[in-house]
Amino acid sequence: INQENGWRRLNVLFTRSRKRMHIFSSMSSTDILVGHNPSRGIKTLHDFLRFCETKIIHKTHYQSNRPPDSDFEIAVADALRREGFECDAQVGVAGFFIDIAVIDPGNPGRYLMGIECDGATYHSAKSVRDRDRLRREILEKLGWRVERVWSTDWFKDPDAILVPIVRELHKLKSQFDFESAHK
Repeated sequence: INQENGWRRLNVLFTRSRKRMHIFSSMSSTDILVGHNPSRGIKTLHDFLRFCETKIIHKTHYQSNRPPDSDFEIAVADALRREGFECDAQVGVAGFFIDIAVIDPGNPGRYLMGIECDGATYHSAKSVRDRDRLRREILEKLGWRVERVWSTDWFKDPDAILVPIVRELHKLKSQFDFESAHK
């Protein structure tokens, strides 16, 4: 599956069942390290195992290469980086963009949490229902852990907002040390 067309073998395997499929595996989707540029076969196997575990078809998260919407988002991401967490801006999923996606240091192909800020995207939503409850519900069904950071609270006391988020990120991160495994 690591070869260029390895994903095709998996596709054949996954699509030939007519009525039912039973999956037995000695590893879970979290055991497969999906880096920033995985082979298509590795990504396919990871996504399939994740579907088997959750019964949810996860949309692929992708970097949009869009810049952050505001200086506020940059400030939040910079604070998280100082705490040891790398971040991607404007990660797209299911037609939505998450302002800040925090990367799992032990598995760089996985995001620990999405951080929503009350920037331009938030204020341009058509209704409160769309921008708050419905959006969060959709993202959580897709497997995201979502936190909201309000600019007024941040500017008043950023540590009061940052400390609980960092604590939660440490709980969520993989225990595998990616750096030492590749030395």
